[in-house]
Amino acid sequence: MDFKIGDKISFLNEKGNGVITNILTNYQVLVMNSDGFEISYPVNELVLLSNKSEYKMDSKMNPKWKDEKEEDEIKPPAHLAIDEAWEIDLHLHDVMDSFQQKGDHEKLTFQLNYFRKCMNAAIMHRMKKITFIHGVGKGTLKQEIIHALKDYDRIRHYDAPFRKYGYGAITVDFF
Repeated sequence: MDFKIGDKISFLNEKGNGVITNILTNYQVLVMNSDGFEISYPVNELVLLSNKSEYKMDSKMNPKWKDEKEEDEIKPPAHLAIDEAWEIDLHLHDVMDSFQQKGDHEKLTFQLNYFRKCMNAAIMHRMKKITFIHGVGKGTLKQEIIHALKDYDRIRHYDAPFRKYGYGAITVDFF
């Protein structure tokens, strides 16, 4: 199939939509995905969307599909007691369907966005405590979480209990 710059596409092997921003070869195109990242894709992994789907750019130049359903609202499990910690695993395989073809920056950005959504849901549902499992790794995600927590008022954060989580989790208390 011949794609043109500006064509609206859907990915064959992963969730999401995008717009073709450049034709690299007959077999490879550059796509701006719905998160605003430009990624090279083989044309055989893309599906051309009909012109019926309206596409718009928001103020941050992140593409959004008007007819795309919003992700399900993030809610704490109903069985949690109000003083019980809500556990959120931020490992990629738990928060992202297809991450093998993503760059490190895109993976980290996705994890941080998910972290923020969970923080906001915990605040909205008046949770007292939330534990984010970030893993050990290089420590980049942990440092970014600690930095992002500075944007929140009336919280306290600390390393989660070592016996249960090792060095790979942060607990946040809400006041």
